[in-house]
Amino acid sequence: MQPPQQMIQQYPQQVNQQNMMILPSTNAVAALVLSIIGIIGSLFYGLGIVFAIPGLVLANGALRITNQFPNHPDSGLAKAAQVCGWIGIGLASAFILLVVLAIGVLYVFSGGHPA
Repeated sequence: MQPPQQMIQQYPQQVNQQNMMILPSTNAVAALVLSIIGIIGSLFYGLGIVFAIPGLVLANGALRITNQFPNHPDSGLAKAAQVCGWIGIGLASAFILLVVLAIGVLYVFSGGHPA
């Protein structure tokens, strides 16, 4: 086996033509963190929607970048952030709806409406 320096001298075209493409960075990690906080926060009166929507926006931006570059290392994180964002929005919306319905039911059964 030849030392690396001699190999570079013998085959300079192969060393220079290696795939040295620099991939653009994404906000996939931030999107995933916000989306997970959104899922957890949705259990607290639906306040997780405040985090889930920005997480979904960041995830869509990250997916737009990762779809342009096949095998981008952040593509899985971006997809997971998008799924978690939609789950957080769905849970928060359902919880908000349940709270509104519960308040309405309590109002009706407490005799608060004119008959």
